[in-house]
Amino acid sequence: MAEVEQLSEELTTLKRVVQTSLHRGQLSKGVHEVCKAIESKQAKFVVLADDCTEESYKKLVVALAKQFQIPVWKVEKGALLGEWIGISKFLTKTKKIKSRKCSSVAVRDFAIEVSEAEKQFVEDKIKGL
Repeated sequence: MAEVEQLSEELTTLKRVVQTSLHRGQLSKGVHEVCKAIESKQAKFVVLADDCTEESYKKLVVALAKQFQIPVWKVEKGALLGEWIGISKFLTKTKKIKSRKCSSVAVRDFAIEVSEAEKQFVEDKIKGL
């Protein structure tokens, strides 16, 4: 039970960091933008969906991140990542019309709305990746 709560806390914190970075223009999304952020060493970390159907895509992002020593945080579903960055379509706040996947995003910087505790939590997590 504690493992589920910790996983939920991790995802909640990651979601907040991704969304606030998106609203502040500090998020790269899609293979082209993510690779550009990695190569220019602007990315603090990359979030990659495990269910990405394109294996070459995953290999490219992981290899580039490894080459430039940028941590890769993996999430289970691209639909979840797509929902976080606002590409899924909703009829109401809870009723989803169309689920769209996003395979990867790169967080270039933490937004000012992210608390020090959340920032420290994410930094500790990516050190362990």
